Amino acid sequence: MPNDTLPDWERVLAAAAHLQRILLDAVLVGGTATAVYARHRLSTDADHVVADLRTRFDEVLARLESVAGWQTARVSRSVQILGSLDGIETGVRQLIRETPLETTQIELGGEHITVPTAAEMLRIKAVLILRRNATRDYLDFIALADHLGDDDVADALRCFDRLYPQPSGESALQQLQIQLAQPLPYDLDGVNLA
Repeated sequence: MPNDTLPDWERVLAAAAHLQRILLDAVLVGGTATAVYARHRLSTDADHVVADLRTRFDEVLARLESVAGWQTARVSRSVQILGSLDGIETGVRQLIRETPLETTQIELGGEHITVPTAAEMLRIKAVLILRRNATRDYLDFIALADHLGDDDVADALRCFDRLYPQPSGESALQQLQIQLAQPLPYDLDGVNLA
């Protein structure tokens, strides 16, 4: 997408803050939350998670659809609502683990936004490497790791197996180490890294 058609960073943050005024328990995640810490790339959307979307999906969808500026694009019942808010691509997803996220409130561009802590954002990107295996997740993970430093990365990942237990009983952290040592993201051929 040409740079002149990308939404301004401030508009992305304003849309994220707007969504959090609608859904008070939503937490901004994804590339935008990562870029808040690492400042390594521009993210043009605002992805959020909610801990109990499964149990109140219809209520959340109805609340969003009652807001001026919201347009629903696609839903996956109980787990995901995609659309746009104030012209910014916006997603609301079910949190994929049982334990609540470690969060903090930040002020950016005059907006108050709830985001995961930097360590929590690193863990989120780590589990996305395992589940989605996309180039952007590797790039975001490395940028966050660089931002945090080796000791804080080790501390952040110490609880990874407990937070993201695997159905097979195997170590998620060990699988992450394997994938980081030999990254083979599914979309690498289609991504321009220049």
